[in-house]
Amino acid sequence: IFFFFSPLHAQTTEETSSSPGQYAPQKLNREELGQLLAPIALYPDALIALILPASTVPSDIVLGARYLQTGGDPDQAGNKSWDESVKSLTRYPDVLTWMDQNLEWTASVGEAFVEQPADVMNAIQALREQARAAGNLQDTPEQRVVVEDRMIRIVPADPQVIYVPQYDPQIVYIQSYSPAPVLTFGIGFAVG
Repeated sequence: IFFFFSPLHAQTTEETSSSPGQYAPQKLNREELGQLLAPIALYPDALIALILPASTVPSDIVLGARYLQTGGDPDQAGNKSWDESVKSLTRYPDVLTWMDQNLEWTASVGEAFVEQPADVMNAIQALREQARAAGNLQDTPEQRVVVEDRMIRIVPADPQVIYVPQYDPQIVYIQSYSPAPVLTFGIGFAVG
């Protein structure tokens, strides 16, 4: 089993001496959460609903990615002992592979999701609003952007297919001056 600890997991000497055996995670502020969640905030809601809980079990992410790399069948992932969200992510191999290749990020997202779930969701909403205000989050043939009661939901245009958006988090949340789209899509994956 592979265990990964991000720098956010490290305790200071003061924390260790004042509370042996206790773990006091450092909460991220709004800006830090925005930077952390920028790579996935414009993903469809159904995909974020898998990524966030899966990020809390990075060892399962590693196992799932290795399973796919060795030719494992996503239809057989249900037989594995991994977290349900990781099993479901095997249907989105690019996402699972990216999370595996960026384990420090994955562990940091998992920690933030466990310790600050409401703040994580608020940060995603704030990022979506920024992208929408910049004109970079709108309906496409692949997805629909639904705004209800100041909540922005991203849903597949076809309920049977989820497209994973590809974008540069350094650009998509600011005003785009380029005529080229800043949000593109790869192949679609059947909802599973």
